[in-house]
Order: sequence, then C-alpha cells, then structure tokens
Amino acid sequence: MVGCKVDVNWSYRGFNTIIMENENLRLSILVDYGAKVFELIDKSISHDFLYHNPRVEPRVPVYGVNVDNWWCGGIDEAIPTGHPCYYKGENYPYLGEVWSLPWNYKIEKDETDEVVVHLWRTTVIAPLRVDRWITLKQNKRIVYMHHKITNIGYSKQEFIWGIHPSFYIEPGYRIELPAGNVMVHESLPNDRLGSKGTKYVWPYAVDKNGNKVDMREVPPPTVQTSDLHYAIQLKEGWFALIDPKNRRAIGMCFPKEIFKAVWLWLVYGGWRGLYCAAIEPWTGYPARLDEAVREGVYSELSPNESLECDTRIVIFHKFSDIEEIKNNLRS
Repeated sequence: MVGCKVDVNWSYRGFNTIIMENENLRLSILVDYGAKVFELIDKSISHDFLYHNPRVEPRVPVYGVNVDNWWCGGIDEAIPTGHPCYYKGENYPYLGEVWSLPWNYKIEKDETDEVVVHLWRTTVIAPLRVDRWITLKQNKRIVYMHHKITNIGYSKQEFIWGIHPSFYIEPGYRIELPAGNVMVHESLPNDRLGSKGTKYVWPYAVDKNGNKVDMREVPPPTVQTSDLHYAIQLKEGWFALIDPKNRRAIGMCFPKEIFKAVWLWLVYGGWRGLYCAAIEPWTGYPARLDEAVREGVYSELSPNESLECDTRIVIFHKFSDIEEIKNNLRS
C-alpha cells in the first residue's frame, strides 16, 4: 500500500521545497517563495495542471516589487490587495504582501491515510496573519485547504484576499462557472469587450461589433487578447477548467458567502506573449483595496477576529460529463 507521504528534504532552485503526494497526486510547495504551490501533478497521466511561465524561473522575490516581473506561475496567496494601491497612508504592493515572503511550516500529520502541512505568515504593513493547512488523503484526487486570516492589530483592518491559481491551457479548453453578471476591468486590445465597468451576463460578452463572445471557450494564443473580468454574481461557489479532448478537468470549490467574486485573468497571447488562465476566488473587487472599499465589496476584521474557511481543488479525468463535475464540486 503506497498511501500518502510528505517530504521536507527537497530544494528547487535554492528554495526550501515540500513535496506532498498520494497514489494520485503530487504537489510541491516553495516555502520560501510565499508558500507557492508550484506543481500540481496528476501522476496517472503525468500532467501538471498549473501554468509555468516559460521565461521567468523561480528566483528570490523582493518585497514590494512589481509581481509581473517575478511571476512564474503556480498558486499564490494574495492579501490585502490585488493591484498596488495607496490606502490609509500606506503603499500596498502588487498582489499584496505574502507572495514575496518566506513562510513558516509544520508537518501536523504524516500518516499513510493522510498528510497535513500547516503553513503561516504575517504581513508587513497590514496587521494580518495568514494560516493555511494543506491536506492530501489516501486515494483522493483532491487537495483540501483550510485558511485562517487573523487581525493581529489593534483596530479594524480592511482587506481583499484572493487565491490565485494559474492554469495550463490549450485551445478548446472550456471554463465552467455558475455566474450571472460579470464586470470588465480590462479587455485588450482596445477595450474590445467594453471599457472598465462594462457588464455582461455570463458566458456571453459582446464585442465592439455587437457579436457575442463565449467566454467559456479558450481560443488559441494567436487571437492576441488579454482580459481581466470579475464574475460578481455567483450562483454557486465553484468553477471547472475542462479539457474535452483528453477528458480531464480541474475544479475548485469555495464558500461563496466569503469569496464574493471570481476574477478571470485570461491571457490568450495578448500580454507578454503568454498563454494561461487564472481563475481566482476573491473576497472582493475591484482589484485595488481602496477601490474595493469605496465600492463596499471587501472583507473586514476587528482586533483578534479571524476569518476561516475550507476550499478544495479537485481533479477529474476519463469522463466529460460536466454534471458529474458539478456534483463532485458541490459535495
């Protein structure tokens, strides 16, 4: 019996690396790089579902830099803002504070039936602590995550928090998302699907010529587009990215009462020559904390108060029925 295992005696490009695996999955965590989940591999098909920037290798991050020039893919934690902003006398960096900092960790369980890694980090500017527990269970193609965000300061703290997974894509992939209204933040080139603030009902955006664009369908990178949209009316708390050709999919489920929006950063060749999709549950929008507070869609904690929730990343293959994906993600 193989079961689960966890190994902390690894290094990748100089980063302390934790490897967690069971019979089906292997994931790697770059502890000193914001506890980034760098790989998420389905062992049975030797496929990594996460995106890796082909021109940016993991290198030691510098707090406060432009994340775009360091971003190498994987899954990042973003708090207390998405885009850089000035708020209450402080300049908050791009994608927040914790992605660029080393984290602490503890192996809380290392048994054949289950492994649990606890990782945590405090922020620099905002008085916040982020705790994340990652669990793998025997024979499951599921990554279980539990988060706890705590205000360790002496007054109320506003923030937006997002889980930022970037996925490998190919033409023909399909995004399934139970959403109503979606708001455009950016649509390149030339506001092709509307200027900032334009709304449409998922899944059909409308281009400048009045043509419907099915946002579920992933086009080839030759279309040279890049979009950041917010799904602001979630009917349920899940999404799925499906590869119909190879009959495999990855999905995520989350509590929609906490994650009030899903950000869609869809890079189809139109930004830096890259090709990937980031589908991100967030507790607020727009991407800047100051704007989110102004719009009234953000999170807030009193001193010593915590926000806790569970999320799951689920991998499927050898079937194409979206109803089965939905049912598994809801359960």
